[in-house]
Order: sequence, then structure tokens, then C-alpha cells
Amino acid sequence: MTIAWSCENVKEYTDPKDNIPPGKVTDVEVENLHGGAMITYTLPQDKDLLGVKAVYSLREDGKEYEVYSSAYRDTIILAGFPDTNEHVVNLYAIDQSRNVSEPVPVTIKPLTPPVDIIRQSFKVQEAFGGIYCSWENIMNENIAISLYVDSIGELILDDTYFSSASDGRYSFRGFPSKEYSFRIEIRDRWLNYAAPLDTVLTPIFEEQIMPYDDMGRQMWTMYGVGDQSCLSRGDWPYPVSGNFTMAFDGIFTNNFNMGSHWGNLIYHIPGWQSRPNYFVRPAYCIFDMGRKAKYSRFIHWMNLNQTPLGAGSSNWYIIDFSLWGTNDPKPILEEHTDEDRIANLQYWTSWPEIDGTDAWKNDWVKLGDYSLVYPSGKIMFSDVPFTAEDVQFIRDGFNAEIDTDKTNLSFRYLRFESRKSNNLDGIRQVWHLGEIQFFGSYDDE
Repeated sequence: MTIAWSCENVKEYTDPKDNIPPGKVTDVEVENLHGGAMITYTLPQDKDLLGVKAVYSLREDGKEYEVYSSAYRDTIILAGFPDTNEHVVNLYAIDQSRNVSEPVPVTIKPLTPPVDIIRQSFKVQEAFGGIYCSWENIMNENIAISLYVDSIGELILDDTYFSSASDGRYSFRGFPSKEYSFRIEIRDRWLNYAAPLDTVLTPIFEEQIMPYDDMGRQMWTMYGVGDQSCLSRGDWPYPVSGNFTMAFDGIFTNNFNMGSHWGNLIYHIPGWQSRPNYFVRPAYCIFDMGRKAKYSRFIHWMNLNQTPLGAGSSNWYIIDFSLWGTNDPKPILEEHTDEDRIANLQYWTSWPEIDGTDAWKNDWVKLGDYSLVYPSGKIMFSDVPFTAEDVQFIRDGFNAEIDTDKTNLSFRYLRFESRKSNNLDGIRQVWHLGEIQFFGSYDDE
């Protein structure tokens, strides 16, 4: 059997079909925005219309930019303008043969650029080992914040931080406690710069709060574990695997698990026997640091052995939690009766099964609220794999700042309040803690 066929050159959709330009856009309206404008229009009726493009310059240097919008939309948005001057934008309709209509000139007058608005809210102050910056970025612009340090009369770039957070915060660290002349520059992705911020500040002395004293004696303990009084505070009674010292042994790839099966606690509380396999939320854990110190930040590393490059690991960690401090934990009642145990837990927890009141918060100082979110936005286990940035975030540890108005206060006891973990239902409270470090300065009192 003989088979024969013929083939023709297949025309790509980019091949011209005609040389007739489309009609122009009409009924143009402008809404000026911060750093740009939103232009709406009526599209021409050409059946082969591909879309509309805007051609404009951000500055007087003449460099032209083009922004496109499809034939299914009647709006085009421009951004990146560095000032509030008038700018002329030319609108062109384009058809599928790449024919271009006559231009329709439109005058826009952008509002204050976002980078300048951010600059207006920008604040800087001394911090432990550096300076602390805060700002508002309600439009979630991608910005870069660069720190320059005066070195013998010359400004030297020290570091650049990138952010699009609406409530921006960052600490530039690594400075001895001496006076520095700093300059901070803020720019956006179009290389628009706000007015620089020049300041003279003296970073506060910062050191690592060590788990051992100069004689090598362990300072940190899990408060109340030895005498089991932690059970009446609702704290984790002990690690399931490993021991507490593995949380600060300098090894970042261990299988330490700060979580605990709650069955050996909840049988003390009448009415809970019907839920013996639940991990209670919130969960609590008190560290006795052995001596008073002022705290600037802490870094929490997850268990790297169990951290996946994708989904499906059993690695659990707290993602919504607070840190509290005190120097005088309230004594608990004598546990002679179940009523005593419940009264203690009502004070120390918010558990609804016992009408918990969280009254302990009146006697402690909150040092910060924290949410652990990966750079990719991933929180819970899902089918979305971790990105390279996520993996680096895990390796660097979750760096958590103490609220700046609390860094001048000294505390001996720290209490973690975990409201949510990253397991599938968010209820089970298990903390696979690989390592934790605290920073600040020791109290000289």
C-alpha cells in the first residue's frame, strides 16, 4: 500500500494578515494614582484587535517604556513615575497583524510616589547591635532599603534589605556600641529614590544570652518539670525524644522534639477522658533562664533532618505564637484535690474545657507576637514544594524581634504561648525544635 501526502507551510499567528491599522481608542478617562495612573477607554470595533499599548517616559532622559493590555480589557495601569508632574502617554491600538493605530495622547499627573510616602513614615532608632527601622507600605510596593555607614568621611554600603510588607520592620545588626553616622536610602523597582535619611546613633551593646555560666554550669531549665508543677500550669511536661539541652547544644540537625503527648496530663482533669489523643491548644512552655537579662531577639531553628523540600514530612513547628516575660511566676495552689488542679489551670490557660481565663497574662509582659511564614507564603503542609528561598530561610532560622518598647526590661522567666502549629488540622501542638538562641544583654543589677 502506498501512502502519500503533501504539506504546506503553516503560517504562524504572527504572520501579517493585512496592513490595515485598527481604529483608535476613544472616550479616554484618567484616574491618577500614587506614582502612576489608571487609564480607561473604549476599544475600537476591529474584529482582529489584539490589544492596547501605552508608550511613555518616566523621566526626561527620553527612555521609553511600554505597557500592554489585552483586547478583553478596557483599562491599562501605569506605575513607576518619580514625581507629581504632568506626563504625556500615547495610547495605540494593535491588531493581530501587528498594525498600530494612530496615537491618542493622554496627559496624566501622578500622585505622590509610593517611595516618598514610605519615606514619610520611616522611623529609625538604636537597637541591640545596630539600628531598628520601621515603616508603612500600605500599597505593598517592592522596595530596597540600603544602609550606608560613614567610614573616615566616606559613605560605605553596609547592607540592603528588600521588602513589600505593609508593616515593615528590620534591624541592621553587627555594629559595636559606639557612635555612627548612618545614611538610609529607599528605592523602588524603577530606581526611584526617596530623600535620604541621615542620622547619628549609638547601637546598644548586644551579646548572646548563654545557656551555661562561665563555669560551664547549665543555666536554662524547663520551669516546673523537675517537680512536675508544670502540669498545673498547662506547660509541656517534658520532651518526647531527646532532652532539653539538645535545644541549645549548637547542633542544628538533630531529632529533638519539644512536643509531648498530652495523655499524661489530661487524665488529671475530669471530663477530658473522651479526648485522650488531642494535643491541647494553646500550648505553653516556660523557660527559666537562670538569671535576669534584657532581650532583643531570638532565633528558632526547626529540625533540619525532618524539614522537607516538599510536602509530606512529619516535621511540626509552631507558626502562631507569643513570647512573654516575668520575674515572679505566680505560685500555684497545693494540688491536694482536683479542684486545686483545675483552679491552677484556669489561671494558667485559656482552655475552654475548664473555663480557663488566661489570667496569668495580667502578671506577665508580652514581648512579641510572631507568625512563622516562609518567603513563598507557604505555612501549612501542602502539595506546594518549598522554594530555594524557603530552604535558606529554614537554614538561617526564624529571627524574631522583641518589641522595641520591651527591650529595656529585664526578665528571668520566658513563656511561649503556642496557638497554632503547622500540622494538617492546626490543632496538635508539637514543636520540633532544632535549636534556639537568645540575644540581648545581661542585667547588671
